[in-house]
Amino acid sequence: MALDLPPLRSIDLDGPVSYRAWDGPADTTFLLIHGLGGSHLNWVQVAPGLAGIGRVLAVDLPGFGRSPLAGRHAGLMDLRRLLGAFLREQATGKVVVAGNSMGGAVAILLAAVEPELVDGLVLTCSALPWSRGAIPHPLVAAGFAITDTPGLGDAFVSVRLRHLSPERIVQMGLLISTADPRQIPEEIVQLHVELVREQRHDPEAPTAFIQAARSLLRLGRRPEIAHRAMDGVVCPVLLLHGRLDRLVPVRAAEAALARYPAWRGRIFPDLGHVPQMESPGRWLAEVADWVPTALR
Repeated sequence: MALDLPPLRSIDLDGPVSYRAWDGPADTTFLLIHGLGGSHLNWVQVAPGLAGIGRVLAVDLPGFGRSPLAGRHAGLMDLRRLLGAFLREQATGKVVVAGNSMGGAVAILLAAVEPELVDGLVLTCSALPWSRGAIPHPLVAAGFAITDTPGLGDAFVSVRLRHLSPERIVQMGLLISTADPRQIPEEIVQLHVELVREQRHDPEAPTAFIQAARSLLRLGRRPEIAHRAMDGVVCPVLLLHGRLDRLVPVRAAEAALARYPAWRGRIFPDLGHVPQMESPGRWLAEVADWVPTALR
């Protein structure tokens, strides 16, 4: 595939926030939020297609991608506040917020706390409240347990970033997050490798990862708080999930759809945790079919 990426931009929100923007009809803005350990690169395969129906803004959250932490905090509510400020500065028309994994949890919080900013949500393998039978892959559960342990988690994240090769880090990430890593184009893999190579020199990158991960785990252990936020979402919601997701088991998505019957759902039988990367055409088709009705 041939990617023609728009230039990387930056906005000052108590520190630099990097993002890419794809031009599109100004009556709709898509804000794309990556997950834990991700970046705006997780969205570059679908952003050009979305630009056919609206402007597209794909951000790097503070401490991730090319946005330095710069003394800020990377807890979920901190990220929610920052994205609210970002939308007030950058959005035009109606706003659809699309979040993957942790980005989905941040999107839910944003829509619940500042409903005037969000006209639609697209939750892609979103972090969701833990539910009966929704048990992550053992490797994932072990990784989160280590990350949540004071001292040990910090050392684990730092050693991983500084001592594994960028190629190995990206390979390991794709092995756990996709149903079949071979579905990810080599050009996309290399973009991620280059970014990891840059992040190795950012002393605050491990801090941001730990802060975000522990904030996410705290929310996961308090399903009543997560459900209160989800109950507060008044805009239309499209929930997309991979049945082969190892990080957020499909049972969590099924439980959410049962609890919120007004939400529209689509389970991809052969995809994992990043459907927008594994099968961008199918992800786009679902979103493009839903948007006109959701924003009517």
